[in-house]
Amino acid sequence: MRLPRLALLVATGLASCASPEPPKPVPVPPAALVPPTFGPLPETTPAPPAEAAPSSGITLEQLLDVHRATAPRALGREKFLFLSDAPGTMQIFSASLDAAPTAEPQAPVQLTKFPDRVSDLRVAPGGAGAVFLKDKGGDENDQIHWLDLAAGDKPEATQALTDAPKVKHTLPVFDDAGKRFAFTSNARNGKDMDLYVEALPAKKDNFGKKPIAELSGSHAVADFDGDRVVVVEVRSGFDQDLWLVDAKTGTKKLLTKHKGDERWGAPRFTRDGKSLLVLTDRGREFLSLVALDITSGKITPIFEPDHDVQDVTVPAYTSPKAEASQPEDIVALTVNVGGVEEVHVVTLDAKRKIVAKKKADLGGVVTSVNLAPTGDAAFVGLERPNLPTEVYRVDVATAAVTRATKSHHAGIDTSKLVSPELLTMKTSDGRAVSFFYYQTTPAAGEKRPVVISVHGGPEGQAQPTFSPLVQSLALAGYAVATPNVRGSTGYGKSFSHLDDKEKREDSVRDLSEVGKFIAARPDVDPTRIALMGGSYGGYMVLAGLTLYPDQWAAGVDIVGIANFRTFLEQTAPYRRALREAEYGSLAKDGAFLDRVSPIHKVDRIKAPLMVVHGTRDPRVPIGEARQIAEAVKKRNLPVELMTFEDEGHGIAKRKNRLVAFPAMIQFLDKHVKAKAAP
Repeated sequence: MRLPRLALLVATGLASCASPEPPKPVPVPPAALVPPTFGPLPETTPAPPAEAAPSSGITLEQLLDVHRATAPRALGREKFLFLSDAPGTMQIFSASLDAAPTAEPQAPVQLTKFPDRVSDLRVAPGGAGAVFLKDKGGDENDQIHWLDLAAGDKPEATQALTDAPKVKHTLPVFDDAGKRFAFTSNARNGKDMDLYVEALPAKKDNFGKKPIAELSGSHAVADFDGDRVVVVEVRSGFDQDLWLVDAKTGTKKLLTKHKGDERWGAPRFTRDGKSLLVLTDRGREFLSLVALDITSGKITPIFEPDHDVQDVTVPAYTSPKAEASQPEDIVALTVNVGGVEEVHVVTLDAKRKIVAKKKADLGGVVTSVNLAPTGDAAFVGLERPNLPTEVYRVDVATAAVTRATKSHHAGIDTSKLVSPELLTMKTSDGRAVSFFYYQTTPAAGEKRPVVISVHGGPEGQAQPTFSPLVQSLALAGYAVATPNVRGSTGYGKSFSHLDDKEKREDSVRDLSEVGKFIAARPDVDPTRIALMGGSYGGYMVLAGLTLYPDQWAAGVDIVGIANFRTFLEQTAPYRRALREAEYGSLAKDGAFLDRVSPIHKVDRIKAPLMVVHGTRDPRVPIGEARQIAEAVKKRNLPVELMTFEDEGHGIAKRKNRLVAFPAMIQFLDKHVKAKAAP
């Protein structure tokens, strides 16, 4: 559900390139925005003396050598699987917590060993095995694999169930008995994600040959109970539906008929099978948890905070003991409060009323949450700007938190890493915009260079996560701002729609005004402010350089969109309809798409540009990088193009980050940091 701006600016020329008066600070942050708090967590002390940070300080190489643990999947109260990038790409590991709460986490065991990343996994009922997805070179054509957990880390423990390099598969969902699983793939025509149901143990020769239901558009399986499969249809980031499909006949029933935009996501069957626990924003600004009666369609509100509920999970699979001891529904969920997430575990009675609720004191960004099969513990992937992603266990009865992984942190004293402030400002049309601001304490009279890093999406949100690049820049004397301009999620759906189609460039105006707001600070050099962003954030960099060319010292575009027409023509077919819903249709809105494409305004760019891209990118094809770099080069402006043959949408492999990230910093040092003050 994550995954993921008012009047259109004149396209033939800016009304004014002069700098207006900078927006004034908002004295009190809006009620929806609260300063982040990063209190103590179990075992978050600095690394032991043997790994103490060198006296010369923390290096980028150290930051890139920090390992991350995320995506926990519970096997029980003590045992769990998770993903770690310790080998250089995300792979599956198993680990176990001792019963004693003060015991050190045991050394994890690596179960998969591929050169390419594992993107997701799910445990089978009973815990005998798991399914996982893996692509090649970042092409996102995920193939389904089986992991035999009884075989441990032996090579024969993993088996590829699909081998169709041109086909994308979604993560299978097991039925409650563990005898079948359901998934979707675009094998039929490369565009539509059809529904497949396969028996276990799966046989590769006959796997995925015939769909149980042909579906038009983007679909993914959410839950599987008896012969009932719940499928989420996604038409855009703010328009989804739920379908109930018969696993034997393929007949389907629409559960969420609606007009206009409504989000419906993360559906989970209740224990009695009569309802779905689901997230929706029907009639509200924010996503809330409701119960949807499958027969009558009645909606029962359960949890409706004035913030987005972002993740919902129930026990991954049940056991007779769990059913007897926990007849109620146990639900773990996360709530996004100004970019920082709360974790709640609630117990529901038969009327879907909350009879017990515990809030875990974590205070960070939750990457995933997963309940143990017995419902008595939740495993949480958590990160903070000064704490790389680790796994924690939350006791459901007491909300006590125990650290479950202790990854290699490259000898870094995490207390020396930079935590951000949450700042807010008002735009020229009165909108409140927030941003996280990272910097070390400036010296008296110091004028800092600044990098404004723009998130992707646009249905996305800047959050205070651990970023080696942001930390390296902040520790090297830059200030780094990560704004949530209009169009960002987490602040209500009205705010998220303020950049739709003809309002596209209003978000770029916000970016400009954030830059002017920062430039007015006494510790900032207004002539040394650069833009950096990835994916849609890369488009924002290029749009900022073309619409407000006198404002920026440089730009770093990472896998960004330069030309909406060629982007939509060449993006993967299964993604095109989703992106047209956000940006506009090639058939109907071609002239508008051309008008807002930075490639047609290259003559306005004045700042040096660096472009970074993976050649196997299925989302924003490599042609976007090549055409913008070539166009800037023809204007005799400084431009650098860096491509990676084994990467897709982003730079995922550590070996490539060790090349790309230092090059980005060197580019910024040359064109921003070293720029002479006026």
